[in-house]
Amino acid sequence: MLSDLLIEPDSLVATTTGLSLGLRLPWYQSLPLSTVRLSEVAVDGTPLSPAGLSFTLNGQTRPLTVMPGLTGEYWFVTDTLHLHLPLSGPRRGTDYLCRLRLQLFPPYAETLRRDNVGALRMRAR
Repeated sequence: MLSDLLIEPDSLVATTTGLSLGLRLPWYQSLPLSTVRLSEVAVDGTPLSPAGLSFTLNGQTRPLTVMPGLTGEYWFVTDTLHLHLPLSGPRRGTDYLCRLRLQLFPPYAETLRRDNVGALRMRAR
């Protein structure tokens, strides 16, 4: 299933501000970012507010809250979206369980909503 490919294996990186996690688009073709919703994110069972998250894609880092307005910006199936998770004191070499829910609303199928849940335990590099 494409949901199994949502979290990119071995993509977890400890940074000075938290963790960075690589995500792949769990769909068969590219989609505008305005049709993508990241509704739940948790690290080791602790939920993170989407309002405090940011992402990097297509060479730009933005707050997650602007994603619904990005109608002309596409997430291509070959690209990794890097989700930035603010955490205090992340450590390299530590295992973290990352869980998230990503919803897709393809623009060519108005009544379709694809719900994708991914969870993966990874060691931060």
